[in-house]
Amino acid sequence: MKHEMMNIKRRCITIFFLLFALLLGNYVVQASRPRSIENTVSLLSQVHLLNSRRRHMIGSTAPTCTYNECRGCRYKCRAEQVPVEGNDPINSAYHYRCVCHR
Repeated sequence: MKHEMMNIKRRCITIFFLLFALLLGNYVVQASRPRSIENTVSLLSQVHLLNSRRRHMIGSTAPTCTYNECRGCRYKCRAEQVPVEGNDPINSAYHYRCVCHR
């Protein structure tokens, strides 16, 4: 009886160390694998998008006004849609211009 208990304990310990070794080996293999080029390119494109988002209009989103564009404003400065042709604002295309507000 005592001998059987020792065998069961020994088997449990052996199985535990085997599982631990497999998990550790999996971790080492994952860490040593180089990153794929696609992930690196997508990461670089995300960084570029964040850097260029400040000034460029995407769809109908107004860009952020810079310090120089708002330098003469006393209060708030905001980008607004302004018609390209002032004579016919309904049928004209629009662009964004930084406008001072009170």
